[in-house]
Amino acid sequence: MKATLFLFFVCITGLISAQVNRIVFDENKGQDVLYGECDRNGFVMPEFAEWFDEEYNSYNVNDEVFIPGYDVKFDSIYVFLGTWCSDSHREVPRFVKIMDHPYFAGINVKYFCLDGDKTTDIINTEDFYLQFVPTFIFYYRGEELCRIIEEPRESLEEDIMDLLDRIQP
Repeated sequence: MKATLFLFFVCITGLISAQVNRIVFDENKGQDVLYGECDRNGFVMPEFAEWFDEEYNSYNVNDEVFIPGYDVKFDSIYVFLGTWCSDSHREVPRFVKIMDHPYFAGINVKYFCLDGDKTTDIINTEDFYLQFVPTFIFYYRGEELCRIIEEPRESLEEDIMDLLDRIQP
């Protein structure tokens, strides 16, 4: 019986720590932040919807730069962001809107929300050498292909297409 109760509590603890879209109070930033793994549902929670919805709704995806016939071959994209960060407020809603475009259907995107120390309890962010947020890491054939850090060189669409151009046959 004791072993069963112990396993129950271990499982519950694991589920709580793996919860998506957790909100925690960040002492460093003095505000509530999304923390850990999140998805777009987290961005539209009342605490974050104002900045997310405003940028998402006002942004027009420039799909004229999308090259017909290109195979979108990214294995996955990891996005590290801070809901406390003005650059994340600007770039993440734009990125989400671009990923919502049919051209990018099926890409596996994982969002990791960091605290003010740029850490989270679900992965070791030091392994990703993060200095600034947002950081978008594109993976191809299991290896990191490239990053977009804080803001794109040209535009998110153009920078993503430059990456796709590199991996076309």
